[in-house]
Amino acid sequence: MNAAVADATDNVLNFRAKGIPLRQLSICFYLKYYDCLTIGKAVARAMATHKLDSAEFRILTDYKLHYYTFYGLRNNGKRLMIFFGACTDAFAGLTRLYLQNLRLAETDIPNIIATCKRLESLRMFMCQTEGTVLQLQVEHQRLVELDICHGCLKLVKLNSLPKLERLVFYSWRHPQEPLYFGNVPQLSSLSLTNVGLRWHNLIRLSQFLSNVTSIRDLHLNLESERDIAWTRFFLEAAPFLKELCITVWDHWCNIVTDKVEREEEGYCDKTNVQWESSSPDGFRHCNLVKLTIYGFQPDDNFLGYIRHIMESAVNIEEISLYDRKVEDCCEELDPKIKVAPSKYPQTVEEQELLRKQITEGLVMASPHVINFRS
Repeated sequence: MNAAVADATDNVLNFRAKGIPLRQLSICFYLKYYDCLTIGKAVARAMATHKLDSAEFRILTDYKLHYYTFYGLRNNGKRLMIFFGACTDAFAGLTRLYLQNLRLAETDIPNIIATCKRLESLRMFMCQTEGTVLQLQVEHQRLVELDICHGCLKLVKLNSLPKLERLVFYSWRHPQEPLYFGNVPQLSSLSLTNVGLRWHNLIRLSQFLSNVTSIRDLHLNLESERDIAWTRFFLEAAPFLKELCITVWDHWCNIVTDKVEREEEGYCDKTNVQWESSSPDGFRHCNLVKLTIYGFQPDDNFLGYIRHIMESAVNIEEISLYDRKVEDCCEELDPKIKVAPSKYPQTVEEQELLRKQITEGLVMASPHVINFRS
């Protein structure tokens, strides 16, 4: 299959009529040297004769277990850098690049980024670095999208990315904050995903994101949390936020319940973290207009949370509350796991009563903005 892709790429690009323009190019292939070399040389020649608006490499590794070991990742990294060294002209013209399952020298990723001068999108899955520093420093004048998943990095320093708009960072195991925000004036979409472990330091989002007040779309997928009260404090870190969507669930088929295993894996026990607002006189958010909660239950945790949002978000227009859903994978559970039935309000009377409970004593709050969705 990979050889066929290489041959087809070579034939199409080399024997294409010069009068037919080539604007977009996207190639997905496996990291095998001779096939990569054929593709890289053909693409470099095409870039020299055609004005490509976009060019993408999706470089895959074989799906075998030994490719995911320490030595497997290192061998993948060596193969990539040999390919990169032989075809720098092709990499220099790329606008999109996807890499996976690599272990590289500390300077390799910065060198690749610096060579890909037209690069607008970089996605990396399980791309690690050698050494003890475990840092990645990123500078690029045209990069718009950066996606880092399972990088095993202590710190990614976004030193200068003047056009960066979208950042996805998935999973970090080291205690400290995983990102440093330098010059990122256009960053508007940020997605952070992680499992909270016992050794992780407390991240205060108002401080963590103090240099990036341009964020409009903030997605947090933080597993193993026990309540939602903490989420209201990132409103202070994102004053331009217009919509806030929260999904609350107990994904029982994925929850580790064995005490010994939880201790070994570093999962946290329930703690009552005392959050302190940086605005002692009362925080007000002027841009939030919509709050959506999936997995709503009529308990003090949810009701108090919604009241606080209605107090802080002075221009809130819509609050949509959805019942929790049971995933297909959770339908057949160990009988020892006790799951409480949903108490989501079903009747009009129950819903009206909750509206009154939530807004009671809130002078400026209207119960009509609260909607119970099926």
